[in-house]
Amino acid sequence: MKNKSVQGILEWLGKEINSLKNEIDARNETIDRLQKLSDEIRNYETYTEYKDKYEELSKEYEKEKERLVKLHEYYKKMEMECENLKTKVKGWESWFYSNRDVFDRLFSAAPPIALSETTKNIIAPPVKEQKKKSEKRRKKK
Repeated sequence: MKNKSVQGILEWLGKEINSLKNEIDARNETIDRLQKLSDEIRNYETYTEYKDKYEELSKEYEKEKERLVKLHEYYKKMEMECENLKTKVKGWESWFYSNRDVFDRLFSAAPPIALSETTKNIIAPPVKEQKKKSEKRRKKK
């Protein structure tokens, strides 16, 4: 009977040892799998820095995009105003050229204007007065 009971215990211990070996093998496989996963994740750690930089650059890009859209709208407005002014100038030019002969006759028929001394001094002051004014400016500086 002792033989049977020892043999039963040995069988039970053998099964227990096999069970523990299987658990150890499964644990080792899990450790290896987790180690590989950890290594892969470690490779992606640098990408988190890039993600932060990407988000920051995206915000700056959107701000710059909005600024350029406003600038483009302003450019379009200025371009329209420029075209409008060009049209007006062309209108004035065509009016002037269509009436040019009238202006030529008007100015050619007018007598020459005689300027008084006072008027001449206002238009072109004598050289002495110009020198005095320039000396006063130098002294103020």
